[in-house]
Amino acid sequence: MLITITWKAWSGKSTAAKALAERLWYEYISIWSMRRIVAEKMWLNILEFNELGERPENQKEFDLKYEEYQKSLDPTSKIVLESRLWFFCQPKSFKIFLTVDEESAAKRIFNNKRSTDDYTSWEEVLEKTKIRDKEDVERYKELYNVDYSDFKNYDLILDTTIKNVDETVDEIIEPFNKYKKNQQK
Repeated sequence: MLITITWKAWSGKSTAAKALAERLWYEYISIWSMRRIVAEKMWLNILEFNELGERPENQKEFDLKYEEYQKSLDPTSKIVLESRLWFFCQPKSFKIFLTVDEESAAKRIFNNKRSTDDYTSWEEVLEKTKIRDKEDVERYKELYNVDYSDFKNYDLILDTTIKNVDETVDEIIEPFNKYKKNQQK
């Protein structure tokens, strides 16, 4: 059975998704990995690719490519899928939303000091992240008529603000097993 993970920025989604897949002996697929592969094929770095994909004239084409792939997966596959749209493209999956306190997320981003980021404070990160989240919600509403930030879309909502990866995975396993058992009836 597919497990889909959607998130708020810096909720630990990649770390949790990889650890969950490992614990369950599932395959792990990330939308970001797919995006990087496509970017490389276009001779672009990920920032250039993202900027190109966010242009209004390209958004639908770029997003629809990912939607097509996501819908093509067999729902009985043993895969942990990490993407904002997986839950929408795979409605029979076990759908998880990882959330985190916005200030904690901003501090995590700022303290990470990625080479692609140029922030002067965590407050700046917080403001830019709020804008980006709002724009993403609006884009998905326009393209798919779906609000990925609406908790009604998910089987499990988990706040990771004060959890480590093991605690996060532990809190996913039991509800997932119950869900899987109910689906097999």
